[in-house]
Amino acid sequence: MALIRPEAMPIGTDETYPHACARLGVEARPEGWALWDTWVDGNAKVTMVVSAVDTTEGLLTNWAKGRNLLPVMPLPSQIAQVHAGWTGWASIFSPYGKRKLGLNGQP
Repeated sequence: MALIRPEAMPIGTDETYPHACARLGVEARPEGWALWDTWVDGNAKVTMVVSAVDTTEGLLTNWAKGRNLLPVMPLPSQIAQVHAGWTGWASIFSPYGKRKLGLNGQP
């Protein structure tokens, strides 16, 4: 997961918020977007562009505090776009995602 906002972009990207939104096919909203890197059909990697920024930020805060919470899939109305592959921006994975990637014990 990653958050993109007008005032803050993920570490490692030189892209501006408006350019990122254009590339992702979404409008540049003041509240930003949440990017959920996940899998479909087993191992096909996708990035969902999700409007639930506050919910995503809450998940990230809980994980930072060591709480092993699994995310609930966003509502269909909260998913603005789904793109094949992952964005490549710094991403934080759920506890399940870390296990799937073999990243246990790593951020």
